[in-house]
Amino acid sequence: MAKLNSSDTLSVQFPVVGIGASAGGLDAVKAFLQALPPKSGMAYVFIQHLSPDHTSVLPEILQKFAPFPVQQITDNIHLEPDNLYIIPNNKVVTATDGVLKLAPLDKKHTKSKTIDLFFSSLGVVHQSFAVGVVLSGALNDGTLGLQVIKSYGGLTFAQDESTAEFDSMPKSAIDSGAVDFVLSPEGIAEKLIAINHPFHVDYSSIEVDQTLPQQDAETFKQILTVLRVRRGVDFAYYKQSTLKRRIIRRMALSKIEKPNDYLSFLRENKSEQDALYNDMLISVTNFFRDTQSFDVLCNTLFPALIEKKTINEPLRIWIAGCATGEEAYSMAICLQEQLGDKASVMKIQIFATDISETAIAKARTGIYRQSELDGISTSRLQQFFVKLDGNYQVSKSIRDMCVFAHHNLLKDPPFSKIDLVSCRNVMIYLEPVLQKRALTTFHYSIVEDGYLMLGKSESIGNNTDIFTAYNSNEKIYVRKGPLGRFMSVATNGREQTFREIDKGVQRQNDNKDVFKMADEAMLNNFMPPSVLVNERFDIVQFRGVTETWLVPPSGKPSFNVLKMAREGLSFELRNILHLAKKTALPARKFAVFFKMNSLQHYVNIYAFPLKDTPEPYYLIVFQNASSTGIQQAVIELNTNPENVNYNESEIRIEQLEKELMQVRADMRAITEEQETANEELQSANEELLSGSEELQSLNEELETSKEELQSTNEEIMIVNKELLSRNDQLNSSRLYTEGIVNTIRDPLLILDKDLRIKRATGGFYTKFKTTEKETEGQYIYELGNKQWDIPKLRELLESVLPAKKITEDFDVTHVFPVIGKKDMCLNARQIENINGEQLILLSIEDITDKRKVEAGLAEAERLLIESKERLKFAVDSAGLGTWDYDPQSKELIWDKRCREIYGVLPNEQIDTETFSNVIHPDDRKIVQDKISEALSDVKSSQFDAEYRTIPINGKIRWLKGKGRAYFNEKGEAIRFIGTLLDITFQKLIDEATRELLNKKDEFISIASHELKTPVTSLKAALQIMERASLKGDNIKTVDTFIQKAIKQVDKLTELIKDLLDVTKIQSGKLVLRKTDFVLDELLKECVEEIQNGSPNHKITIEGYRNIEVHADRNRLEQVIINLISNAIKYSPDADKVIVSIEKIGEGVKVCVKDFGIGISADKLPLIFDRFYRVDEDSQRYAGLGLGLYISAEIIRQHGGHIDIESTVGKGSSFWFIIPE
Repeated sequence: MAKLNSSDTLSVQFPVVGIGASAGGLDAVKAFLQALPPKSGMAYVFIQHLSPDHTSVLPEILQKFAPFPVQQITDNIHLEPDNLYIIPNNKVVTATDGVLKLAPLDKKHTKSKTIDLFFSSLGVVHQSFAVGVVLSGALNDGTLGLQVIKSYGGLTFAQDESTAEFDSMPKSAIDSGAVDFVLSPEGIAEKLIAINHPFHVDYSSIEVDQTLPQQDAETFKQILTVLRVRRGVDFAYYKQSTLKRRIIRRMALSKIEKPNDYLSFLRENKSEQDALYNDMLISVTNFFRDTQSFDVLCNTLFPALIEKKTINEPLRIWIAGCATGEEAYSMAICLQEQLGDKASVMKIQIFATDISETAIAKARTGIYRQSELDGISTSRLQQFFVKLDGNYQVSKSIRDMCVFAHHNLLKDPPFSKIDLVSCRNVMIYLEPVLQKRALTTFHYSIVEDGYLMLGKSESIGNNTDIFTAYNSNEKIYVRKGPLGRFMSVATNGREQTFREIDKGVQRQNDNKDVFKMADEAMLNNFMPPSVLVNERFDIVQFRGVTETWLVPPSGKPSFNVLKMAREGLSFELRNILHLAKKTALPARKFAVFFKMNSLQHYVNIYAFPLKDTPEPYYLIVFQNASSTGIQQAVIELNTNPENVNYNESEIRIEQLEKELMQVRADMRAITEEQETANEELQSANEELLSGSEELQSLNEELETSKEELQSTNEEIMIVNKELLSRNDQLNSSRLYTEGIVNTIRDPLLILDKDLRIKRATGGFYTKFKTTEKETEGQYIYELGNKQWDIPKLRELLESVLPAKKITEDFDVTHVFPVIGKKDMCLNARQIENINGEQLILLSIEDITDKRKVEAGLAEAERLLIESKERLKFAVDSAGLGTWDYDPQSKELIWDKRCREIYGVLPNEQIDTETFSNVIHPDDRKIVQDKISEALSDVKSSQFDAEYRTIPINGKIRWLKGKGRAYFNEKGEAIRFIGTLLDITFQKLIDEATRELLNKKDEFISIASHELKTPVTSLKAALQIMERASLKGDNIKTVDTFIQKAIKQVDKLTELIKDLLDVTKIQSGKLVLRKTDFVLDELLKECVEEIQNGSPNHKITIEGYRNIEVHADRNRLEQVIINLISNAIKYSPDADKVIVSIEKIGEGVKVCVKDFGIGISADKLPLIFDRFYRVDEDSQRYAGLGLGLYISAEIIRQHGGHIDIESTVGKGSSFWFIIPE
C-alpha cells in the first residue's frame, strides 16, 4: 500500500476505530457496543477470526447491542460515522482513504493475521485518525498492527486481562508497549468518547509551514524547542509531517485541542515532555527484517568481509538506529552461522546504537516475548535463545558479540574503522540536510572499500561522490573517495523552566505598552515602505505602499518577493537577500536601476535578518535614491572617491560590469540551490515510498508469524457453533427445557421469582421422598413441613445468586427428618424464558457418598504420606542410595546419595557408561553378569552384588547393590530399581578383625612358645636336681641348676609382667608415680645391669650429665632396658651399642643406637604396634612383640614422643623425648 503524501488531505475527517477479537471476544464487543452513544462521530470496523466453513451471523447478533447500524463489509464500501462494519468470512480487509477493500483469505498461508493486516493499513492511511482496539483472543494477532497505528500518531487500546476470557491477545499487545490505555470493554468505549473531541481539529494532513495557521506553526516549532532543551535532541530538520502526527497524538491523549494550550501544558510537565520524546522515537522492527537483504548479507557480504580479515583483525559492524536490538542480534546470528567452528577464533565487534535510552536498555537484556520472534525459525530459536520466565533471551554467546550504547549519530563522535554500517529506516525521517550529514559521518567511519546498508525506501541520493552501489535492490553501497571529515550538528541548550522565561517576559511587557504605542505612531507616519519575507522569500507582511517596486505577477498568483519585483529589481533583490542569509548581517544596495512606466528610477534596498525567531525572516526596506544615494553608489563603484563623476552612463556601465561579476557568482549559487532542490525532491520521493516499505515489512512479518491459525479457526468454529446452538435453543426452548427436565436423574428444581417451585424432576421426588402434588406451587421454604428452610439455602437464593447470576458448587449439609443427614452440592442459575419471566434453575447433587470416599481417600493419602516419610527416614538413616533404570530407553537415574557414593557431581549427566566406568575394572564383569541375569528372566529378577569402585578421592570404596527387575506381559524388562550401600567401613572392620584374629593366633603361638621354653627348662632343671639328690651329687652341682631354675622363673615373671602392663594400658589403669631424679644416673645403672649379661657388646654413654627430670623412674628404667636389650638382641654380629643423652628445648632426648640388622622402611610405621615383631617368620629372636608397644605407651603417658631411624644392614636408632 502506498503511503499518502504529507500534503494529501484525507477525505475522511473522522476517527476510524478498528476492533480486533478472537476467542471470547464476542461478549467483550457486546459490552463495548452497549457503552457507546448513538452519535459518537466515529466509524467502527470489527475484525473477528471467523470459521471459513460457516456463514457469519455476527451482523444480526451485534445489531441487537449496537446503538447504530451494523452491516457486513462489501468490497469498496465507503466508511460513514456511527456505523459498525463487520468482516465477512474467508476475507481479509484493508483500509484506503475512507474505503474498505476486501481480498480473499489465502488458505495456503495459515499464519496470516487478519487483525494485524487491517490495523497496519488503518495506521498508514488514516494516521492520527486511526484507533486500534484489541479484545479477548488467543495468541498475538493485533500486536504488530497496534505498533503501526501508534507509530503513525493513532490511539491504541487493549482489554484489561482480568476481564478477558482469553487474555493472550491483549497481554501480547500490552507487553509490547504499544498500548496507550488498558481498560475493560466498557471503559474503552467511555475513554474513546471522552477524548474524541480533539480529533476534530485536524492538523495531521497539512504541512506545518504551508497551509497551517501562522500561530499554530509557531507553536509546533516551540514544541520542538522544548524537546531540544529537555533532551538535547534537535528535531528541527526531521521530517515535519512525522513529527506533527506524533504531537497531535499526544494532544489527543492529553485531551487538549489547541496547540498553544498543549505547549503550555508541555512546558509545565516534564513527564509529558518525556512521553512526547518517546513517541517521537517510536520504531517498528523485528528479527531478520527484509529477508532478501539478510540473504545477501549472510551469503555474499559476510563471507567477503570474513575473507579479508586475518586472525587477529576484528570484523567491526556499526548498526546506527538499532531500536530494541533485533537487527544487531540477527546479524550476530548470521555471523555465528557463517563462521561455525571458527566463531571462537575470529573477533566480531557489533556496535549497536540508538538515540532512545529505553530501546537500548531493552536491547541490552536481549529478552523478547514470543510474539516478537516471528522472524526466527524453530532451529534458530532452539540454538540461539534460552527460555526465561515465559519469554526468550538471546544466548550469551550472541549477546557477547554485541555492544549497545546510547548515541546520537548526528551529534556524537562516530565509530571508526568500521567494515559495515547498517542504518536502515532512519534517514526517511530526516530532511535532506541531515541525510547529507549522516552519509558524511558514515563515510568518515567506514574503512576503504567498506559497506553501507540502508533501508528499502532509502538511498544515497546525489552523494555518488562518496558511495557507489554494490547491490541496488537491497540498498547496499561501497565507500569510495578519500577519508571524510566528521561534522557534528549538536544543538544543545541549557535547560530552563519555561515558567521562569514567561515571568521574565511578563515583567518586560508591563512597561512596554506606552513605548509600543509610540513606536506604532512613528512607524505608521515615517516608516519607509517595506515587506517581511520568510526563508523562501515569500511575503508574510506588507508595510506601507510598495507598488512602486512590487506588483503582482501575471499568471498563477504568488507572494514571492522575487516574482513580484519590477523589471530590473529581481536580480539585485536576490543578491541582497542571499548575502543577508549567508552572513546573517544586514545587506544593502544603493541606486539600483529599474524601469517603471518606461521611465528610469533608482532605489536604495536594505535587507535586515531578524534575530531570535523560530525560523529565518528578513525585513526588506525600499528607499527612493536621492542624490546622496547615487553619490554613495558612485563611491562604491570607484576605487578613488575623489574622482567621483555624476555621468549616469558611466555609472550605469560600472553597475553593469559589477553585476556581470555578480551574475557569475550567482550562477554558481543557483547551481548549488538546484542540487539542494534535487535532494529535497529525492527526499520527498523516499517519504512517498516509506509507506510501501513499511507495509511490505508488515506483510513479511505476517508471513513469518508463529500463530497456529488452525487452532484459532477451531476456536472460531466453537464460538460459531455456540451461536448457532443458541439460535436453535431460542426456536425450540420449550421442547428443549422439557427434555432436560424429563431426562435429568439428579434432583432439579425450577423456581419462579418468588421462590415458588414451578417444576421438579423425578430425581427430586425419589431422592427426597415426596410427590408432585406436595411439591409444585409450594414456597420452597415451606416444602415438607419447612424441612427446606435451611439457612445456607436462604443465603444462596437471597444473597449469593442475585449478585452473581450463576452460582456453582455451593455446598450445603442438612439433616432431613426422613432420609437423614445429606451433603449436597447446589448449582443455581438465573434464566429468562421466552416470555421474559425470570426463573431460577436449582440443581441438587447428593455428594454424601462422595464426601465419604473423599474422606477415605484423604485418610489413605495421609497414611501413604506417613509411610513414604517413614521409608525415606529409614533410607536416609541407613545411608542408602536409590537408583532407577529403564531398560527400554536406557535412562538411568541416581538419587543424591548414589551420586555422593559414586563421586558424581549433582549436575553431571549419567548413563550406563558412567555406571560402568566407576566400577573397579576387576569387578565390572561380575556386576554386568549379575545385571544381565536379573534383566533376562522373571525368575532371576533379583540383583545382589558386592563390588569395588575406582579410586574416589584417592580411596577405593566397597559397595553393596541390591535390586529387582520388573517385566511386562511380553517378558520384557521395563524397569530395574534398587538400592546402594557403602560398605567400605564394614569391609575395613572385617579386615581389621581378621588381622586382629591373625595377630591373636600368632600371639598365642608365640606366647605358648615363650612360656613353654622357660617352663621346659625349669622342669629339666628340677628333674636334674631330683636325680642329683638321689645320686648324692655335691651341693655345687645342685646350686647351679637352682640358679638356672630361678633364671627361668624370672623370664616367666617378665612375660607375665608385660602381659599385665598391656592389660593396664588397654584399660587405662597404667599409673605413673613421678619423682625428681637425675636421668644420666638411671642410664648408668641400666647400662651396668645389662653390660654384666652381655660381655660381647661394649655399651657406652655419651652426652650431658646431671640432667634432672620429673618422671616415673621405674617405668623409664623399663623403657631404657627394653631399648638397650633390643639393640643387643638385633645386633648379634656387632660389638657395641651407644646410648646418648641431650637437652632439646625444655625436654630431654635419650637415644639408643645399634649396628645390627636394621629395619626396612615399610615396617617402620608398624614397629610400635601391639604384638608386632619385625622378624615374624623366624624364631631367631625371642619375644612377644609387646616391649616397644609398652615403651611407646609409657613415653606417651609422660607427654613425650618416641620414634626410630633405621637403615637395613647398618643398624637402628631408637629415641624418645620427655619433658624435664
